Amino acid sequence: MKKHILLISNLIIILSIVAGFVVIVNKDTRTYQNLAEQHLENIVSLADIDISKHIENSMTKPVMVSKTMANDEFLKGWMLQEKENVGDSTYLEQLYSYLKTYQEKYNYTTVFCISAQTGNYYYQDGLNKTVSENDAHDVWYYNFIKSGHEHDLEVDTNEANRNKITVFVNFRVESDDGRLLGVIGVGLQVSSIEEAIRAYEKDYGLSVNIINVGGAENSFTGDTDIFVKKSDLAKHTGITEKIEMNKSDKPKMQWFTSGKERKCVITKYDDTLGWYLVLEKDTNSISSMFQKSIKGNVIFMLISLVICIMVTTTVFLNYNQRTVAIENTDELTGLSNRKLFSKQYVAFIRKHRERKNTLFIFDIDHFKDINDTYGHMFGNAILAMVGEELRQTINEYGIAARWGGDEFLGILAVESEEAERILRQFMDTLRNEGKDSRYRVTISVGIAELNAKLSTEQMLKKVDSALYCSKEGGRNQITVCKS
Repeated sequence: MKKHILLISNLIIILSIVAGFVVIVNKDTRTYQNLAEQHLENIVSLADIDISKHIENSMTKPVMVSKTMANDEFLKGWMLQEKENVGDSTYLEQLYSYLKTYQEKYNYTTVFCISAQTGNYYYQDGLNKTVSENDAHDVWYYNFIKSGHEHDLEVDTNEANRNKITVFVNFRVESDDGRLLGVIGVGLQVSSIEEAIRAYEKDYGLSVNIINVGGAENSFTGDTDIFVKKSDLAKHTGITEKIEMNKSDKPKMQWFTSGKERKCVITKYDDTLGWYLVLEKDTNSISSMFQKSIKGNVIFMLISLVICIMVTTTVFLNYNQRTVAIENTDELTGLSNRKLFSKQYVAFIRKHRERKNTLFIFDIDHFKDINDTYGHMFGNAILAMVGEELRQTINEYGIAARWGGDEFLGILAVESEEAERILRQFMDTLRNEGKDSRYRVTISVGIAELNAKLSTEQMLKKVDSALYCSKEGGRNQITVCKS
């Protein structure tokens, strides 16, 4: 009967897959444009998540590093005394070494520090310059100070690195009384960030643009491959219609028609970085993908049929095995029950017949009082805890079962002396595992070395007699049944 059920189930699954495949292909053919746009939206949304995560991971660390330096007591103390020590090369070397350590540790292009007292622009290799309001390149510094922002990110040329275009993280440094001491930060070469984003563009077949609106206005007015001005976005995307952008952290999806192309655009603002992320993808690649998808689906369906037959067969077999396991497992403790232990007992003795084995039995001392005093839920928790600890204790030595109520039975593939040691360790663990400060779990144990000439019932009588002796002797002890 089970074989017929398995065959019928497999046939139902196979027919369902075939019918579903036919319906899906027919629907895809009739509603291609809608599905194409939905697919495009999914791709762009997924790309948005991946690229946003990459950018945040790339830039969050530099922000945190800059913040750490800005709050470093050493740096604050150094900047407070910088003016009177500006001619002391040893004093200056302390700062250079400090900046160099961060630059080498995180492999940044530049780690810099500008003193508000002197205007000196230091970086990891020495003194770069003294900033001035008359220097067009230094306008970013004064604009950032006037903004009152704790930090910002800006794209600018790096005078300390052959004027290469760099993403700078700027952080205010203030004394404990709120007085401005200067600005510290790090610089990452734009090309390294753009290289990683270009890889995403290639993987997803889209274009990425970043608009930095949060950084201080500076002397760099051009665009890079990725970082563009808001006014130049139409030139980079080819979209003449207005692309809406707002400072919500939720992505905004828009559709545009540019010539014969339909384009999907996602814009999102990152408040921490002060950047707009603009992702753009057209539908050209979807047409060929659709045809390939149908062919691929046919192959996929055939493979799926084979896999489904294998999977369903395995599932039904596993289900039968799990059903058997559930029927033979104590629900509360997860240990074997009487029925399963009887089978395991015979198999265990057969497997370990060449060595000495020890049978043990125990129950929890005053368990009825536990239930009466603390309630059955607490009592069940105690049983579950005892079962778990027992399983862990004898895992490599033998098997155990919940015999009934608060009584547990097991067999260890060791001599009685070693069994006694293992069980004493188990008793210590239980005493230290307090479920309530007013109560500690103790057990009374009886053990007996296994005698192959005796039946299971006879052995049970022996350990049960030893258990009785432990309880008569005051509980919380082990009694070994002597031959």
